[in-house]
Amino acid sequence: MTPREIELLTIARLEHGGLQLEPVELRELKRQLEEGAAISRRNREMMTGPALRHAR
Repeated sequence: MTPREIELLTIARLEHGGLQLEPVELRELKRQLEEGAAISRRNREMMTGPALRHAR
């Protein structure tokens, strides 16, 4: 699932639960999702990088 799809599903779930999200809350949610994707990407790059391959 792409970060955009995760964002839309998260927003839909929160709004379905009766929550009305303010624009500031939407921006924060988007920032957190992008940050999570960046952390995941860095971790994946680190685990598959050449430095780790030589250590094994």
